[in-house]
Amino acid sequence: MIIRRLSPADAAAYRRLRLRGLRSNPEAFGSSYGEEAKRPVKAFARRLERTRATWTFGAFEGRRLVGVLSLIRAERRKERHKAEIVGMYVDPAVRRKGIGRALLRRAVETAHTLAGLRRVRIAVVESNRPALGLYESAGFRVYAREEDALLVRGRLYSMLFLVRTLPGRGRSIRRIGRLVVPRRPRVGRCAGAGC
Repeated sequence: MIIRRLSPADAAAYRRLRLRGLRSNPEAFGSSYGEEAKRPVKAFARRLERTRATWTFGAFEGRRLVGVLSLIRAERRKERHKAEIVGMYVDPAVRRKGIGRALLRRAVETAHTLAGLRRVRIAVVESNRPALGLYESAGFRVYAREEDALLVRGRLYSMLFLVRTLPGRGRSIRRIGRLVVPRRPRVGRCAGAGC
């Protein structure tokens, strides 16, 4: 298995796999098959253009794309310390072979290289226990739940939102009696997003 960053040249394979995921597991995505199927390959190629804020990774068995996910860094100045993982899907024929874990690992490794990035978020349908277990085993923890977040074919699904704080980049705190307060950066240490 090879995992690499996708490029516009992978657009047709990416579109096929994404549409398969939207059709077979519609509750796992915010987008619908009907919406995405109307988009031409060019639209998917644009999604795969390399930017400083978006990384889409693919897992290949031989030449066949069998898994995908995207890491998207927030672009607004006040939110650039956050990124999210979206669109994760592994072809059912190759599940339980570590492909999802490898894709997730690659996204987290990439997040570690991004200056100023502190948190990586991911969302999952509450009933998808295998995905939830994978995310928790990779160091993500649930921080919120949204009841009835998605309506798919007349059925409501609740979502769980998870976060992973990158080592050494979490909020520094100190205790003063019972009060917990953010620690101030030491003089001479850079605390800005551009460090």
